[in-house]
Amino acid sequence: MSKFLKLVSLEGNHQLQVRFLMFVITGLYLFNFHVNDIWTPNESFYAEAVREMFESGNFLEIFYNYEPRYNKPPLTYWVIAASSAVFGLNEFGIRFPIVLMALGSIWFTYLLGKQLYGEKGGIYAMVMMAFSVQLLAVKQYASPEIPLTFFFTLTMYYFIKGYQIRSTKYLMLSYVMLGLTVLTKGFPYIIVISGTIGLFILLNNQFKWSQIWKDIKLMKLHLGIPLVLLIGLSWVIFMYLKNGNEFWEVYYRETFGRALSKKTNGPKPFFYLEVISWSILPYSLAFFFALIKVIRNRVDFRKVLFPFCWFIVMLVIFTIAKGKIPTYMIQAHPAMLLMIVPLLLSYNPEKRLWKGLWSFVFLFPTILIVGANFVIVHQLKLPVALYLIPVASIALLVWFHFQKAVNKNHMLAAAPFWVMLGVLICFGSVMPRLEKFRPYDKMGIALAQREEIDTKTPVLIEATLIHNVPYYTKRFAKRDATVDSINTVRPEALALVREESLSKLDNFESIWSGLIYDFPSESQFAKFIMACIAAEDGDLSKFAKYHLVYRKP
Repeated sequence: MSKFLKLVSLEGNHQLQVRFLMFVITGLYLFNFHVNDIWTPNESFYAEAVREMFESGNFLEIFYNYEPRYNKPPLTYWVIAASSAVFGLNEFGIRFPIVLMALGSIWFTYLLGKQLYGEKGGIYAMVMMAFSVQLLAVKQYASPEIPLTFFFTLTMYYFIKGYQIRSTKYLMLSYVMLGLTVLTKGFPYIIVISGTIGLFILLNNQFKWSQIWKDIKLMKLHLGIPLVLLIGLSWVIFMYLKNGNEFWEVYYRETFGRALSKKTNGPKPFFYLEVISWSILPYSLAFFFALIKVIRNRVDFRKVLFPFCWFIVMLVIFTIAKGKIPTYMIQAHPAMLLMIVPLLLSYNPEKRLWKGLWSFVFLFPTILIVGANFVIVHQLKLPVALYLIPVASIALLVWFHFQKAVNKNHMLAAAPFWVMLGVLICFGSVMPRLEKFRPYDKMGIALAQREEIDTKTPVLIEATLIHNVPYYTKRFAKRDATVDSINTVRPEALALVREESLSKLDNFESIWSGLIYDFPSESQFAKFIMACIAAEDGDLSKFAKYHLVYRKP
């Protein structure tokens, strides 16, 4: 028992501690990750594009709803396709590589912490990265955020390892990973990562040009740059040669165009500081505390130089960019959390004020999460037994408080981790219930049973586009159809219409009916969950009854 308690408080034998934590994290990340239908809209783009790749046998060009999709490079599609080839074209196969890459991002954040600060530093980095709110929100979502974070973190790990031990092998691996980063999200990340590394080399050498030149020679840029371009831009070159300006205009708009020319509501210099305030919860306050310490020079700046350069370059670049999306800073999460690690390793203030503040930045979010856990169990109408989770969290905090230790920083880091674990178990347990109000797969099953319906017949969707309909119906979906346009289709017609429109259709039969969330997106996840809970109690105001209707030729 004492061995287990040491693992809980992050005091266990290092190898055993690492295995224990990764086992817990992996178990939670895999818990119910595949039980939900493909989410709309963004996940639908990737799921349907991969389905169309298998249907056409063309894995180089990307199509969504049978129309070219040039928005993003192909690597995310390819890893999903590779997984689907093994596990099947289903929710498990589509999401599994994303979850693995999320776990890989945590693992390489651990290795970064270990490389920079030693074994204990790696443990702290792993714990804080695993349950940061924004990473959890996208950990299994079939979209490029997690693959980008994975390859970005790998790039940084291989760079700093190669730089510190002066190894060309690891530096070359960092170039390969940078190329894969570009193949995941686009060439602007060459600027982001090279800016980070360049600033680090300048500051690390204190602008001593002879030392800087030695580091530049170490980097083998004449080999690395062509390697990055060969990997990262190969698909872009292929698509441009094949499709010319039609491809380039869309691709540029989604990369540099989004950063330089997207319309905004004026400058937002503090946008990403606001994002950070919640995105790396429950460690956001600890990060701001560490940042203040860096600015006040109360901590050895050289210890945090690499993660600081990583963070500040991303913050400046994305703040200057006109297009601002909260997920742009996920790739800076390892950097921000690594900045906290040196304090966890050695900070033990004697002054009551600083000691109180240091404990507050960890314990205040932890206590809020415990309170939120009670609310979640109540609001989501979870089994009464799940109230034991926040109760156990309180017992754990009390036990941590009475533990005798010269430096309790390991417990400060551990407390939010274990409390968040309880919240995530509660959220994971509610996911299957949501499927009662997400009947997209049932629509596809009902359609597949009607073998007489031509697979080339499109489904016309009244007044909107439900983005995962092409995936589940395995056919083109035409958006914004009207009752009149549906009635005029010949010879065969298939449509998804609201129940109130059913009586206005000529000679159609309903082959499926069900409730569908009556808002453009399920991405506002908390609102969607509450709509489902209200629907369980009979309040269907957030849902509309739809019918999949068919008229024979």
